[in-house]
Amino acid sequence: MLTDLSSFFADRITPPEIQGAGLGERHEVRFAAAALLIVCARADFEEHPEEQSTIFNLLETTFDLDEESLHELLDLVDPDAAVTGLQEFTNLVNQHYSAQDKRVLIENLWRVALADGRLDRFEEQYIARVAFMTGVSGDEVSSAQARVTSSGTPE
Repeated sequence: MLTDLSSFFADRITPPEIQGAGLGERHEVRFAAAALLIVCARADFEEHPEEQSTIFNLLETTFDLDEESLHELLDLVDPDAAVTGLQEFTNLVNQHYSAQDKRVLIENLWRVALADGRLDRFEEQYIARVAFMTGVSGDEVSSAQARVTSSGTPE
């Protein structure tokens, strides 16, 4: 799964003139974060249009991708491979994200999880696991959830 995502980001995001110019790690951490968001939406084993829309908005803002590219990216993330990919994705986040970047990632995970108006226990467990694996404290996770909840909109 990581190889397919890497190819996607290299083809869609890295301009041809700078591909292979040492930017691989930066793109890998971006698609790792994207995959974490996508897997969060699928943690409850259901597809919700509101969650997909939230992911689209977050990824469009972050990566400036068009709708076709977003659909392609969503198709690349295999929910069955999420458990094995989680360690790879969180390792990349740990290597390249600051503490603040990690808090923003957790907040975005809450946006996705709460987009459909309800919180599933699997989504909550997933966020807690990602937070643990990236060193984000329980207090910071709770604060992120409160910020998203109090904003009245998940996006």
